[in-house]
Amino acid sequence: MDREPQMDYPFRRQDIYAGIILIMLALSVIVASWRMPREFLGFPAYAGPGLVTGLLGIGLLGMAVTLLVRACRRPGARIAVSRADVRVYLARPQTARLGIVLLLCTAYLLSLGRGIPYYITTGAYLAVTMAVFRAASWWVIILVSGLATAGLTVVFNKIFLVPLP
Repeated sequence: MDREPQMDYPFRRQDIYAGIILIMLALSVIVASWRMPREFLGFPAYAGPGLVTGLLGIGLLGMAVTLLVRACRRPGARIAVSRADVRVYLARPQTARLGIVLLLCTAYLLSLGRGIPYYITTGAYLAVTMAVFRAASWWVIILVSGLATAGLTVVFNKIFLVPLP
């Protein structure tokens, strides 16, 4: 039986880099879940903290290894990145949007637990993010950020009994 020739896969390089990054993330999740305190809290091994996150980390590791192996086997773009590739990437408007999102997320994460209540920090983050990207009109942005923040606060404080900062 003859095999048909394979076509070049245009996202080979991205899949390889994403696979490597996801493997590192999965390993850090597995290590962090293993290091969670279990013994002195009196939890049995099957119900202790870190069990679900550990299983999710193992699942992510399996999928990341599959992505990496599959991308390495496919023909396609070379793995090395040239300066021209970097220049083209940095000139794209999507790259600027990615930078803005990373900046906003970093500011949000650094502001949590610094004495500002959770609902103010989260509501402001959602409102600013939606306003920067012009997600809707101003009244919809205020409504969505307020309702989402209130919903998250109620769910975590009242249902899951997780105190928020």
